[in-house]
Amino acid sequence: MKKKLIVMLGIMLTITIGTTLVTAATRKKEERNENLTVVTSFYPMYILAKNLTEGTNTDVVNLTEYKTGCLHDYQLTTVDMKRLENADIFIMNGGGMENFIEDILGSYPDMPIINASKGIEFLTGEGHSHEEGNTNHQKGEPANHKNEEYNAHVWLNMNYYMKEIQNVQDGLIKLNPENARIYEANAKEYSNKIETLKNDLEATMDNVKEKKVVIFHDSFAYLAQELGLEVIHTVNLDGETALSAGDIREVIDEVKEKQVKVLFTEKQYSTSIAENIASESGAKVYVIDSLVTGDMDKDSYINGMKMNLEVLKQALLKE
Repeated sequence: MKKKLIVMLGIMLTITIGTTLVTAATRKKEERNENLTVVTSFYPMYILAKNLTEGTNTDVVNLTEYKTGCLHDYQLTTVDMKRLENADIFIMNGGGMENFIEDILGSYPDMPIINASKGIEFLTGEGHSHEEGNTNHQKGEPANHKNEEYNAHVWLNMNYYMKEIQNVQDGLIKLNPENARIYEANAKEYSNKIETLKNDLEATMDNVKEKKVVIFHDSFAYLAQELGLEVIHTVNLDGETALSAGDIREVIDEVKEKQVKVLFTEKQYSTSIAENIASESGAKVYVIDSLVTGDMDKDSYINGMKMNLEVLKQALLKE
């Protein structure tokens, strides 16, 4: 009888432990599911989302690696698709930056998507503006951007970046209205920081000496646009075809002819071609951060732009 009682107690203890473990696991899963999961397409959108969702139960996950940079010709990986499985909201830059968006829509047709650049006028490869007006109303992407190549690096123009902040705020409020007040407060605080930085930049430009520049990535076209600089030539280091000796010679001749003194190249790329052109033309190379890579600090855009401002002062101000 005693032996039977011990066996019964053992069985009851096993059931109790098992039930406790299952309950704990279920509770943890429920706790995880209480958090909103926001997936961002790449680094600039990640930093923006981190600022706007601070103080909410939100997990912000970057789809691509933090060192990926711009998404030109980027192909989604199995890891990327796995990250999207648990996404409640996907935030993208738009303007053709995420050329894989159709793959996402094909796999997750009901995924709520916030297009940060909605309504912004994009520069084209020729430097002209194009407003994103003819859109897919559900997802906010250009109906057809194959016939005309847009420059989607709008976050480097702080006026446009503040528009992106507003767009993401509006999208988050629509999709998650219970946190509306927090999104509004965060967006206001973040936009105020950007506004202060923009004012510093504009004050600096009052004393500009050099306005003719050559840029080594089309992202800087937006920075040049905000500064009122004249881009003499864009050397696209992000293209599929390497620059030939003839291409480099053409740039050197143009720099000499137009008496360009400033070459802006990108932190994320080698400066060797720019240095070659500088040595042949007498121009000087300055390195700008396009803010497409960095750490997870929510102030990384602010800090990066402050560093860019110091570089701009060195390159452009009157002595």
